[in-house]
Amino acid sequence: MPPAKEQDYQIWSKEELVREIERLRKRKKYGLVWEDKPEGVVEQCKKELPVLEELKEKEIITDPTKPMNLFIEGDNYHALSVLNYTHKGKIDVIYIDPPYNTENKDFKYNDCWVDKNDAYRHSKWVSFMNRRLRLAKSLLKDDGAVFISINEEELAQLKLLCDEVFGEANYLTTFTIKVRHEDRILKGDKDFHEVVEYLLLYRRTEAFKPLKRKRDNTSIDDYVYEIKELSKHHKMRLGNKSVDVFKPGEYAMVKGDPGETKLKKISIRGSIKEGNSSGRFYVKFIAPVFNNKNGCLIKVPDMGGDQFNHRYFLTPVSKNRRNGDYFQGVPVAREDVIEFPFPNFCDFEEDFNNVGYEGGVDFRNGKKPVIFIQKMLEIANCLSKPKAIILDYFAGSGSTAHAVLDYNRQCGGVRQFIICTNNEVDEKAEKLLGTKGTKRGNAEYEKEGIARKICYPRIKNVIYGYSDPRGHKHARLGGNLKYFRTAFVSAEPTDRNKEKLTKKATDMLCIRENTFERVKDTDLFKIFRNQTHYTGIVFDQLAIPEFKRAIAKIAGKFSVYIFSLSDDTFDEEFEDLKGKVTLSPIPEAIVRVYRRIFK
Repeated sequence: MPPAKEQDYQIWSKEELVREIERLRKRKKYGLVWEDKPEGVVEQCKKELPVLEELKEKEIITDPTKPMNLFIEGDNYHALSVLNYTHKGKIDVIYIDPPYNTENKDFKYNDCWVDKNDAYRHSKWVSFMNRRLRLAKSLLKDDGAVFISINEEELAQLKLLCDEVFGEANYLTTFTIKVRHEDRILKGDKDFHEVVEYLLLYRRTEAFKPLKRKRDNTSIDDYVYEIKELSKHHKMRLGNKSVDVFKPGEYAMVKGDPGETKLKKISIRGSIKEGNSSGRFYVKFIAPVFNNKNGCLIKVPDMGGDQFNHRYFLTPVSKNRRNGDYFQGVPVAREDVIEFPFPNFCDFEEDFNNVGYEGGVDFRNGKKPVIFIQKMLEIANCLSKPKAIILDYFAGSGSTAHAVLDYNRQCGGVRQFIICTNNEVDEKAEKLLGTKGTKRGNAEYEKEGIARKICYPRIKNVIYGYSDPRGHKHARLGGNLKYFRTAFVSAEPTDRNKEKLTKKATDMLCIRENTFERVKDTDLFKIFRNQTHYTGIVFDQLAIPEFKRAIAKIAGKFSVYIFSLSDDTFDEEFEDLKGKVTLSPIPEAIVRVYRRIFK
């Protein structure tokens, strides 16, 4: 419950007051604080509920057996609200490249460019991001992750905001991305040249495991040492081990060519002191006894997973060296590869420099290279998820869609993308259209927007193949696409509006079930299918008998949505089809989601 104005407290119930006291008691004393500015697209949802409607003429189908990718034109707050009904807990990876809130007119709030001198500039940006990140979080699977591009303008605020939304424990790293050369100066009047941008990585829960790099572990190049015991030694007890101790001169350490019977020298420092049994044994038993006794060799029996039945330890060979060493033979159960983490610095300077040619469209406002986005898919373990769903709700020029289609070509699989973008017209084009008397909503105006002039044409290019401005030909990637735009139904809970919402929700239900092929289309009910199951939508309860006769002739499982003013599930009417159908009343299920979001 949001905090009320002070004069409202007197009309609150006891329960409301108790909740408010608890909220104030839990209020944090460290973190991000901002003035939560009203946003028109959010306020709109108090009066109108968002739905999706398909622009059929923009559909692309190259292989009906493959899944459908989704393009949503409209404000991403409305798109994310719809996706909270259709895709809650279904998204594997989210990548977004939000406005950086610089002085370059990259950020609009309530249809106005946010000026760099606006006293509420940062609050508006944080309010804008907060609402959308919270909606996006509920879309992620438990093993899902979100990557967010940003520059230094809002980096600090974004980190604190994401700590609050996703939990500080779910922060994994901030990648530093080199995007331009040190000498490629864009604006000479700046005090410093911005060479890097940043990429924040958060997981939904600890179930997400980032991919690690793999390195060949079959090499024996480091196994170059032999140890020869030259003369008498003395025994002593260390812990529960009876060990042999060799002083300097009583042994020889010979370095030669690598071999399967040779030893590898490992310095006992850092994580090795606690990370394995040899390091722990040295720290606990050898170091305290042999302090300041340089160059002593200790042979410890029954230790190590190599071909030898012992392990040699060497105390620091001089007073200037602090760390000891141990010698390991080639492991008996050695894996062919070892894993190690990706660095959090990435050099994509050359790719950012050449990004203008990608997709066959000209876009000069933060276009991201395909290979950069594919690196995120790699780190997010998408190679092992051939059916992953990737969401980008700041789609811009469509780089994420391009990256996913190309990733499928390279790696196999049927990964799907969902991209959302408004149809914003850039300032220069808007002024030119204005001189002609062309305003928003006009067909000529809309075709100049980013969704229809840049993003959709790029996706069409890469699906069918294209030539870039240099004349280089790019292969056909194939793929299927459904194009939707946001629309609205009155939120007033009348029977008539509920009927409207049910009929307008047809495309949303097809998206939810991933069933787009029409089987039967009447005024009373509709049936859609995909390769695995069917979706039925019944608009009139009186049509249930006719609908049942229609599906009785079809072999397969059905998800059935039935219009109900009372939220009735109609179980009795479908008792004879138990096991064949799963029943859901609408529109109350949709309204419940919106009620949670727009409360």
